Amino acid sequence: MPSLKEIVNLPSLKKMKIVAGRDGLDRIVNWVHFLDLPDVLPWIQGGELLLITGIGLEQDEKRLLDLVEGIAEKHLAGLVINVGPYIKETPDTVIRLADELKFPVFELPWEVKLVEVTHDVSTYIIMKQMEEKSVSDLLENILFNVDCDFAMLIRRAEYYGYDLNKPHQVGIIRVSDFGTVLQDYRDELSLMKLKGRFDRAVRDIINIYYRNALAMFRVDAMIILIPEKTGKKVDKNYNFDTAWNLIASCCKKFPELTLNIGLGSSFTDLRFAKNSYKQARFALKYADFSHSQNGVHRYSDIGVYKLLLDLESRVLEEYFQESLGELIKYDNEHGAELMLTLSEYLKQNCNAVQTAKKLFIHKNTLTYRIRKIERITAKNFSNMQDRVSLQIALIIGEQLDV
Repeated sequence: MPSLKEIVNLPSLKKMKIVAGRDGLDRIVNWVHFLDLPDVLPWIQGGELLLITGIGLEQDEKRLLDLVEGIAEKHLAGLVINVGPYIKETPDTVIRLADELKFPVFELPWEVKLVEVTHDVSTYIIMKQMEEKSVSDLLENILFNVDCDFAMLIRRAEYYGYDLNKPHQVGIIRVSDFGTVLQDYRDELSLMKLKGRFDRAVRDIINIYYRNALAMFRVDAMIILIPEKTGKKVDKNYNFDTAWNLIASCCKKFPELTLNIGLGSSFTDLRFAKNSYKQARFALKYADFSHSQNGVHRYSDIGVYKLLLDLESRVLEEYFQESLGELIKYDNEHGAELMLTLSEYLKQNCNAVQTAKKLFIHKNTLTYRIRKIERITAKNFSNMQDRVSLQIALIIGEQLDV
C-alpha cells in the first residue's frame, strides 16, 4: 500500500498543500473517499484519505474539530479540505489539533475536480497493490519455491528494475513484540494498520540506501534481498552499517517496538538465496539467545553458536550436566562461587592476576578455587581441549539460561 508521501505527488494533486500534521505523512492510504455528510464516522473504516467540501460545516469550527478528532481516532490516512465557498481556509484551532495528533490535513483549491482526484488516487493504489503483490510473489518464489526457473525469475525481476545477476544477501528485520503491542491497540484491524505503517516506513528507509531491493512482509518480519555494493573502493561492511542505520531510523519512528536484524552470507548465484535466508534466520536465533534488543547480527559473526543453536535442547542439557553439573552442585551445597570464578578466569584468558582483580579476591584464593574447579570437573586448565570444553559448557549454560 502507498503512503501519503507518494499520493501527494500525483499529477491531480499538484495544487494541494499540507497545512497540518506533517509528522503523519508516513500513514498508509488504503483507499480514497469523498463524503459530505453531517456525520461521516459510521461510513469509514480506517486507512482512507477523506475528501470533503465542508457542506454543513461552514461557520461551525467546533464540528470541524470534532470531525478531525474522530477520523484521527479511527486511524484514517488524512483529510483533504476542498477549500472554497464552504470552508475558505483551515481554522488555526484545527491546524493545532491536527499537528498535535500528527494527523495530515491538506487544502485543495476549489477549481480542482474531485472526480479526477479520486480516480487518480484509487488507480495508483490498485497499481501499487498489484506491483507489490508481484514483487512479493517473486521473492517468495526465490526463497521458498523448491522447483523454480531462476532464469525466468531473473527476467521477471528485470521488468521491475531489479538486477539479480549482482551479488546479494538476505536480511530479515524482525519485530519481537507486535503481539505485546496489541494491548495498546483496540483491535486486530488497528494492529494490521500498525504493521502496514511499519512495512511502508521500512521500505522508505531502504530506498534511501538502495535504489532497488526486493522486499516482502511475512508474519512479523520484513525479508529483504539486499544488493551488495561492488567495486574496489566499496566498504565491505556497507550493508552491516546500513542495517544499523535502519535500526536507528525504525526505533525513532516506532519507539514502542523492539527490532533485530539478521544478515545471511553474500551470494552471486540466485540458487544460494535460500541458504542466505536460512543463515539470516539463524542469526536471529542467536539474537534471541543473547537477549538482543534493536541489534544487527551477521551469520558470519556468530562463530561456535552456529553449531550449538542447531542442536536439540536435550543434547545441550546432557553436555552441560556432564561438564559442569557437579560444579553447580558444589556451589549450591557450600555457598561457593566456583562457577563465577570459572567464567571470569576463562574470560580473562586464564590470566590469574586480572581474574583476581575482577573478582576482588587475593591471588592465593583464586589459586585455591582453580585447583578445586580442576578437581571437581576433572579438567586441566593447561590443556587447551579441556579449556575449550569448559568454555562451550558455559556458553550452553547461557543458552539454557542455567
